[in-house]
Amino acid sequence: MSPFEFITIFSSLILGLALTHIFRAVSDLYEIRERVKMYWLNSLWVVTVIMWSIFTWWGLWELSLEMQSWHYAQYWFLVMNLSSIYFFTTLVLPKAIDKGIIDLEAHYYSVHKAFFSIVAFSLFSTVAVNYSLFGKPMISDMTIMPFIVGCAAVAAAFTESRSYHKVIGVFMFLMFIAFQLLDNTVIQYTP
Repeated sequence: MSPFEFITIFSSLILGLALTHIFRAVSDLYEIRERVKMYWLNSLWVVTVIMWSIFTWWGLWELSLEMQSWHYAQYWFLVMNLSSIYFFTTLVLPKAIDKGIIDLEAHYYSVHKAFFSIVAFSLFSTVAVNYSLFGKPMISDMTIMPFIVGCAAVAAAFTESRSYHKVIGVFMFLMFIAFQLLDNTVIQYTP
């Protein structure tokens, strides 16, 4: 077993659980859809969180090319980053309840402080991951954008402004679309 395979087993498990959680939550809420009051911003975040998890998983491939040896601190940065993705994934949708209306707008604003605090942590830890694992300079295309967006997420954690939340939601959605379109990673088997 290569170091990459060893490391990515646990990493894949964390991201797999995050995706399983969100897919299950969407399915559960769909089953009781007549009692769910939809909110477009919350739905946008669901899509963004799914893209974030999938894009992160895709990005792990680079580790197979870059990392021949690992240190525990590097592994710890990676696990903390991936764990933050799991945690904000669990917050984006409420649990389906047996009775009563589920208001997704009310849920969004009731969890936004924790959600955006964890999103900010995830973005800031991405800077540490890109620096320690990929050797990216602290000021590079792989570190500046997560840092800037992390600062915007901190502001979202502390503001009640619905306008700001709408702007940051659309911005982060578009950012992830751009990241995916600009990604040039090719996964190929080389015996």
